[in-house]
This record gives sequence, structure tokens and C-alpha cells, in this order.
Amino acid sequence: VSAKVTAQWMAFGGGALVFAVATQLFGESLFRLDASTWIHPATGKSSGCDERCKELCVNNILQILGAMLGAMMYLLLNRWLENRSRPPNEARQALSPIGEDATGSLEMGGVGVASAGVSNFMPAMGTGSMTLSLRRASTLLEEEEEATSMGSAQVALSMWLGMMLDGIPEALMLGFMTNEGSVTFSFLVAIFIANFPEAFSGSSLLRGQKMSVSRIMLMWMVLFTLTGLLAMIGSLIMPANVARGSDLAKKRDSATALMEGITGGAMLAMVSTAMLPEAFKGAGDKAGLIF
Repeated sequence: VSAKVTAQWMAFGGGALVFAVATQLFGESLFRLDASTWIHPATGKSSGCDERCKELCVNNILQILGAMLGAMMYLLLNRWLENRSRPPNEARQALSPIGEDATGSLEMGGVGVASAGVSNFMPAMGTGSMTLSLRRASTLLEEEEEATSMGSAQVALSMWLGMMLDGIPEALMLGFMTNEGSVTFSFLVAIFIANFPEAFSGSSLLRGQKMSVSRIMLMWMVLFTLTGLLAMIGSLIMPANVARGSDLAKKRDSATALMEGITGGAMLAMVSTAMLPEAFKGAGDKAGLIF
């Protein structure tokens, strides 16, 4: 798959993720909070904030705190992953210009000593300077290509990390929702649309870095297996029938709000720092329309 097509898929996936986070996570909790304060159609006065309204306010605060925590977790883990995957070539890059200068000086000096007159020495200096410039240009080009290649691989790994942080609380919530019977076909389709472009573009970037197909499949199979097991655990630890308003229901709602916040914060941090910059880099202004 070409780099341009991969970038376009990445832009589409970023938009789908932002839409899902805004409507399914944060937007849904705000709508529930708004619906808890009933307004009389005749007088236009609010019924006030009852016990249920206060509980939803607390859950919204937990969700906001969870979003901040999720974003910080993603950024810290992504920085750790970036440092782990970066090859130790800073020393080589630092010593490279010194070696080139020394080589160029030796070449110029050698040619100058071999020349008898000043008229023969001046052209030799020009030849040595040209050789030095060409070597520097070649080295800079190689380093730029290497940095671009490492950047694409790092973006793919960052996306994989973001999907893992997103999948852990999301899988637990799916387990809770399964017990309540609230998992619909449209919800599953929305999850697929939001995650497929991200997985597709990330795999294309990794494949472009000559990573083996088996290793790429192993990376995604780890996420697939992990989320499946966590969904099963979430379904097992939560009773099938929970009475509305009970202490268990309140604890479940608070835990769900916190996990939704962590999921949304990690997703928004991943989209803004990894997906959108790479999408604009590969697709240009069209990334804004596809997003």
C-alpha cells in the first residue's frame, strides 16, 4: 500500500476515533446529565439537581480526571517505547562531521603538498572542498531518510500502544454491557469502523519498514486475545442483574465513567500526537477533508 493511501486511511481513522470519543463516551455522559434535570414545559423552571443528578455530576468529574490520566499514561508509555526502540546512533551522528572534516583536510593537505606551485595548490583546495560538500550532503540525505523511516515505524508503534490502552478499559466495559444486554449490532459496527483504519494504516507502516508479516500478525493477535479475555473477565465479575440505584450499580457506573475517561484521553492523545501529524505529512491538505 502506498504511503499516500496509508496516510488517507490514517486521517479517516483519526476522524472516526474523535467522533466515537466525542459522541459515545464524553457526549453520552453529558446527555445523561442534561436529561436528569427535568424542565417543566409550562413554567420553564428546572426541577433542580436531585440525587441522580449529583451522582452523574460526580461521574462526569471522574470521567474528566480519567481522561487526563489516560492522556498522561499514553504519553509516558509512548516516550518509554520511543526510547526503547531508538537505536544508539547518537554517538555516530555526533562523530560523523568530525570524521568528514578530518578526511577533507587530509585530502586537501595531501594534494597541496604534492603540488609544487601556488597555481596548482588552489585548484586542489577547490576539489577537496567539493568532495567534502558532496560527502556532507550524502550523509545528511542518508540521515534524513533514516529519520523518516524511524518516524514511520514509531508512529505505527504509538498507534499500537494507543489501541492497547484503549482496548483494556473498552473490553471491560463490553463485558459489563453484555450482562446488561445493551450491546447492539450498530455499536459493534461503530467499533469496527473506528478501529479498522487505525489497524490498517499501522500495519501498512510496519510492513513498509520491512517488518515480517508474522510479527505484525503477532502484535495484533496479542491485542485481540487480551481484549477478548478482559471482556470475558468483565462479564464474569459483574452480576447479570443489577438493581438500578443499588450500591453495586453506583460503583459500576463510577468505574465505567473512570474507564471511559481513560479510554477517551488515551485516544485523543494518540490521535493528536501520532495519527494526524503523520496523516498530514503523507496526504497533505486532503487529510483535513478526509478527517
